[in-house]
Amino acid sequence: MGRKKSFDEQAVITAAIAVFSEHGYVGTDVGLVCERANIGRSSFYNTFDSLDAVFLRALEDYTSSGIPIREALLDSHRPAPVLLMERLGGELTIQCADQKKIGCLSANTAAELGREVDAVSTILDADREAWIDTYAALIARGQAAGDLLGDIDAAVHARLVFSVLAGLRIAARIMPASEVLDQTRAFVAGLCTPAGRATLDTTGPRPGTPGPGTPDSDTPGSGASTKGIPSA
Repeated sequence: MGRKKSFDEQAVITAAIAVFSEHGYVGTDVGLVCERANIGRSSFYNTFDSLDAVFLRALEDYTSSGIPIREALLDSHRPAPVLLMERLGGELTIQCADQKKIGCLSANTAAELGREVDAVSTILDADREAWIDTYAALIARGQAAGDLLGDIDAAVHARLVFSVLAGLRIAARIMPASEVLDQTRAFVAGLCTPAGRATLDTTGPRPGTPGPGTPDSDTPGSGASTKGIPSA
């Protein structure tokens, strides 16, 4: 009969999310994860097969935290321009407020590894498509309401929204917060009709306010939150 674990396995995964977000895949070792989780190496290896297995599980947990946020975006009756600005601007403001500006585990992993690891690509691909579907639905709804330009391709621009957020997450690591948010607003305003821009200026956005369903961040970086700030 094996000994009962003296630690919370999920707490180790949460710690791993923070460590991988800060140090990257290559820069993280078992010692860093154990130190953050406050466990010994023997406990780690008695529970997990390898550091790679922990990384994949951390990435899966991190990306799955976006599910309720996407649901909240789709359920909201607020204007699409405001939701898009709060989604992008809110995430970036959280990142810029962090001293280390760590950002998003998914975006950082994509920038570091590209498509080198099949298992990582599978997780990131599924997450990306889920976000793109959500953005496409928001854009189509905004077009129907007359807030977003009717002649733009919702599917193509949904991918553009995803790419812009991912890119700005990287830029936010070195760029002043004011510049990041000015670019975010300019991008969203560029998708809007005059009525949509008026709505954006009148009712929002509120940069610095997490998007619908976004958990509060309590560890370095929007992507390093122990509560799991989602991917782009």
